[in-house]
Amino acid sequence: MSIDTSTHHKNLQKILNLFLIFAIIITLLSATIDLKNTLKGGGVDLRNRVVGARLLNKGLDPYYFKWKPGNDERLLDPLDHTSILVSRVTVNPSILLFHSLFANLHYFPQRIFWFILQWFFLISSIILLFVRKNFDNLQTKFVLGITLILIAGSSFWKLHVDVGQFYVVYVFLLSLAYYFFTSEQKFNNAIGGLFIGLAACFRFPIIIMVLPMILFKQIKMLTTTLVSFFICLVASFFLAGSQVWQSYFSAMQTFGKLNIGSISVDKDNGELIYPKVIEGMDNIRNIIEMPSPDTSIQSLVKKFLSFNLESNYLILMLAGVLLLYSFLIYSLSRRSNHAAKTSNIDIIFLIGTISILIVDFFIPAPRYQYNNIQLLIPFFLILQNVNFNIRMLSCTFSMFTGFLIMNGLFVWLPLEILLGESLVLSSMILISLMIASRISTDWNKKQT
Repeated sequence: MSIDTSTHHKNLQKILNLFLIFAIIITLLSATIDLKNTLKGGGVDLRNRVVGARLLNKGLDPYYFKWKPGNDERLLDPLDHTSILVSRVTVNPSILLFHSLFANLHYFPQRIFWFILQWFFLISSIILLFVRKNFDNLQTKFVLGITLILIAGSSFWKLHVDVGQFYVVYVFLLSLAYYFFTSEQKFNNAIGGLFIGLAACFRFPIIIMVLPMILFKQIKMLTTTLVSFFICLVASFFLAGSQVWQSYFSAMQTFGKLNIGSISVDKDNGELIYPKVIEGMDNIRNIIEMPSPDTSIQSLVKKFLSFNLESNYLILMLAGVLLLYSFLIYSLSRRSNHAAKTSNIDIIFLIGTISILIVDFFIPAPRYQYNNIQLLIPFFLILQNVNFNIRMLSCTFSMFTGFLIMNGLFVWLPLEILLGESLVLSSMILISLMIASRISTDWNKKQT
């Protein structure tokens, strides 16, 4: 009997090794295609951040600058709409400060550099999540293979790399935080909190990571995260200057009004003729065509209900959703007086990263498919903590189905990307509730 079990285990190991090799091949092919797209396209979202950083370095306003003939072509974003008051720069000054470190380089090397950085951040994030796992374990190999195929080989990752987006940086910083919080190193809480605070300084909604820290009374994590966020924000405020930050908040209000159509936009009159070759490149305007509808709540309400949902109402709706989610997590994890004292890092990061995904849909700004790279951490945590009960397996199957739909496997489905994203997020929410309940149950068993 033991011989049969050993043989069965070895056969499974061989199958999973082949599966892992297949996943690595898919990843390498994906990187090759991404490089080809990088050389073909201009990185439309990278361009506006680079231009914004250059403007910041020159002491000009990154958020309201409008290029005119005679200006330095290095400050030209050819996709900027001449009839809109604001520029295309929508990131906050902290990100512009980051880009300003290499903004003076010629744009083509920056484009290649950013391609390399994006893949570096993705692979490093996966390594950081898996580094403490036993690779002789069958589950670890399966999870790694699935992660590489569904994330590194996904259409949303290809879009992210093509346009030169920034979301993978947040994933990398949160993966670093997870690595340190789960380590036994000295000052692990301080270092972990530093990376969450830095990520939140780059993108404010990430501060919602403090929500599960409060629910599970993780005071050290909460304190170091908030202190780090405050220090990073103050440093960014002084380095960029108060006027730049004021301009940023003003521009974001204008963008919010543009998103709901309360500000009319005239058709581009075409009077301003941009040069075809910019910084020696004739492809900066190029965009690789991929299906990427705007799936933000604000856009969906406008599309299906013909109603302009103001930012104030979005915030109220978001507060209600997060309060309900927090209440359910708190109720399930408080089955005993000891339950809230659990120091399970996985559930804290799972709830935190799912909360970030929820917030993402309610931000009064377009939400495109490349945002989905933020699914990496909750996806990993769920597969590491899933158990074999019918409810959790059903939700996990639903999550996988959602990934396949939003990656274009069922293109004949109406609104396939929105449907896929909805399936993935709702499945993750349900699984997080089950894991929160299980943690409480496991804790109670230990106490008895």
